[in-house]
Amino acid sequence: MEAVNTEAIVSAEPADENTLREAVRMEMHRTSMSQARLAKESGVHQTRLNLWLGGKYTGNGQGVAQELARWLKAATERREQAASGSLIETPDWLPTPTANTIMNTLRYAQNARDIALIYGGAGVGKTFTARHYQNDNPCVWIATMTPAMNSISACLTRSALAVGTPELPRGAARAENAIIAAVESRNGLLIVDEAQFLPPAGLDAVRSLHDASGMGLCFMGNETVYAQITGGSRKAHFAQIFSRVGIKTRLTKPTTGDVDTIIQAWNITDAKGKSLCIEIARQAGALRGLTKVLRLASMMLAEGEQHLESLHIQTAWAQLGGAA
Repeated sequence: MEAVNTEAIVSAEPADENTLREAVRMEMHRTSMSQARLAKESGVHQTRLNLWLGGKYTGNGQGVAQELARWLKAATERREQAASGSLIETPDWLPTPTANTIMNTLRYAQNARDIALIYGGAGVGKTFTARHYQNDNPCVWIATMTPAMNSISACLTRSALAVGTPELPRGAARAENAIIAAVESRNGLLIVDEAQFLPPAGLDAVRSLHDASGMGLCFMGNETVYAQITGGSRKAHFAQIFSRVGIKTRLTKPTTGDVDTIIQAWNITDAKGKSLCIEIARQAGALRGLTKVLRLASMMLAEGEQHLESLHIQTAWAQLGGAA
C-alpha cells in the first residue's frame, strides 16, 4: 500500500468524505484494526460504519465523517507520541509470575469443568489476566459484577449478557434457562469478576449454573469473596458452594518477579528508577498503581529521550498523590 500524507488527510475538511475514507482505511490497515473495534472506538454503529466505508451510506454521511475525523485525529496523535518517544507503548498484559498463576487457575477451571476461586491482591492484574485468557481461548465469558447486582435476577441478567444469550430474558428463571442453553456442551468458562458484590443468594444462583450446564466457573474478587463463600458462622448454608470449589488461588501482594517483569517491559535501567518502581508496587495500588505512574512518566519524556529515569518516575508519582 502506497504511503499517504496522513497529516494532510487528517487536516482535510470532514466534507471531503473520500479523502477521509481513504485515511480511515489506511489507519485500519496500519494497526490491523477490525471494523468491530473501530466501531467501538469511534462510537459509530458497525452497520453504519460498514456502509460508509463502502461508500453506500445514504443517511447523514457528514455526521459519520465528523465522528471518524475525530477518531482519526486522536489515533494519529497517539502514534506520533509513540514515534517521538513522548509515550512509551507497553502491552496491557504482561506474563508476570502472578499473571501466570491466574492463567493456570483459569485453565484448570475450564479444562476440568470445575469451580475456581481467585481472591485477594487488589491491583495485581486479575482482571487484565482474565481478559487476556478470554482473548486466547474459545468460549470464555466474563461477567463483571457491581453493587447493583444485589438480587438473583440482576446477577443472572449480567451473566446472560456475558454469555451472549440471543435475547435478554426477563426474570431469574428465564435468565437461568437461557444461560444454560447458551453454554451447555461448549466446554466453556464463566469468570465472575468482582464477585464480592454478589449477595449469598446470587453466589448460589451462579453456582447452580455450573451444576446444571457443566461449564467451568471462576469466582474472582477481593478477600471478601473467600469469607462469603466459606460462610463464616453459616458454613452449613454455604456448603453447596464451598464443597464444590476445586481450586483456590489466594493473591496477597506483587512478587519480586512481577515488578521485575514490568521494569524490563518498560526498559528501565536506572538503579534509582528500579528502586522507585519496587517502592510504588508496595503501595495500595500495587502493580496497577505502578503502571499508571509509568504511563504518566512516559509522557514527560523530552524529544529524543528513549528511557524513563528516576526523575520522570518520581515526578509522575508525586502528581498521582504519591511521595514527592
